[in-house]
Amino acid sequence: MDQRLRLRFASTNALEETLDGDEENFARYFFAIYHCKPDESPELNARREELRRLHPHLAIAVGERFVLSGEAAFQAVGGYLNAVAFASTLSEDYRAYFKQRLDEVAALHRKSQALPEPIHLTEGQLAHDSRLEFMACMALSNGQIVADFKLAC
Repeated sequence: MDQRLRLRFASTNALEETLDGDEENFARYFFAIYHCKPDESPELNARREELRRLHPHLAIAVGERFVLSGEAAFQAVGGYLNAVAFASTLSEDYRAYFKQRLDEVAALHRKSQALPEPIHLTEGQLAHDSRLEFMACMALSNGQIVADFKLAC
């Protein structure tokens, strides 16, 4: 194994900070939130485009792409989490995790909008899961995440 190879965890917040118009950076960010490539889900893309059209002031241009914020971001992320949480083809544990994430995201959005001066959180900020970050960092430090993915499967 190459000793220079270093594995690290990048939260959606950290991935959002890398957005500079580069397609590869946007693809990593998008995949971390929606678990698909930016052009892979026509339904998701159509919904995000509709939200950008309905809330143009809540869409942040990033090169040829965009990031939603505020209510538009909540509708996009919340809609995705809701769809996964109730997908009958997924395991109960997986659905339960996404139901819990949906509740957490909804609470975070309500809090941010209830402030005297509302904060418009982005898709990445809403999707950030601090428990996932903690557990991934623990697994990395314990040597449980390895570069050779054949060993991990």
